[in-house]
Amino acid sequence: MPTPANQLAVSTVWASARAEEAAWLLDRMAESGLHRLELEYRLTPALLTGIKKELRPRGLSVTSVHNYCPVPAEMPRAKASGDLFNLADLDQEARLLAVRGTVATMELAADLEAAAVVLHLGFVEGVGDKRVTRAAARQGDMTPDLARLLKARAQAAPRHMDALCFSLERLSERALRLGVQLGLENRFHAHQMPDFAEVAWLLERFAGAPLGYWHDTGHAQVSALAGLTPHEEWLTAYGHVLLGCHLHDARGDDDHRPPGDGDMDWAVLCPLLLPAQIKVLEVAPGPEPQELAQAVEFLRGEFARAAAQAQERQQRTREARK
Repeated sequence: MPTPANQLAVSTVWASARAEEAAWLLDRMAESGLHRLELEYRLTPALLTGIKKELRPRGLSVTSVHNYCPVPAEMPRAKASGDLFNLADLDQEARLLAVRGTVATMELAADLEAAAVVLHLGFVEGVGDKRVTRAAARQGDMTPDLARLLKARAQAAPRHMDALCFSLERLSERALRLGVQLGLENRFHAHQMPDFAEVAWLLERFAGAPLGYWHDTGHAQVSALAGLTPHEEWLTAYGHVLLGCHLHDARGDDDHRPPGDGDMDWAVLCPLLLPAQIKVLEVAPGPEPQELAQAVEFLRGEFARAAAQAQERQQRTREARK
């Protein structure tokens, strides 16, 4: 049975940074009013063990897991990141570390009967400067610094794409055996992968593999402000393979805000996001529980309206064909 269009999950990112015990974390997550979770990379092995014990008694389910989860035992929690390893690393040993870490996340997802693993695909080395995209977004257009970064990125990217394909070949084979889907997430910074054209290339290269596009609303909004691909263009181009989405708002380059507390036009976005079977509220720490609960109700209303409009269009089309 298809998932209802306005059924939402919530990422543990909202509370995980301060969590020392699983019970405390899950009590906090319950304040969102949602019973579906995305587990993300800030969870320690100890927290994860506790969460797994608590899921069934609390009536919770896991929709997705964000790579790399949990934080490797040997890594300080402060270093937790979806970019902890680089799946597009040119160094084979470093790339294999990324693959092994991702496989561990995939096995966790399969164990929890989660449908998807969200992937950061890596980055082009030597051109990364996280200030550049933000500065362009604040200006509201392409800057000379961003243009120079993009030129350097274009020269180096083909080798990294080759390296990424080695990783995805291994991961897609493993995902097929585990019964999980891989979500290829659009990124925030211009040196990160994939960009708009790279998504199309990868989808064609791995056609038939258990992977799809994962849309992050805040990333798309900020990169569009920086003069890159318009936000809606991502969803228009890749909506047919839209596996899931991270839902958060943005004011300028400040993203991961509660939906409805930013500059995004959700009335335009929600109809395009409607096909995603996994819809995850991904809000940074800070907002109060009532703010998160308000964002949930806001999104439910927007998706319900979008679904009703889609149904009306389908009905009109059927009547016109009679």
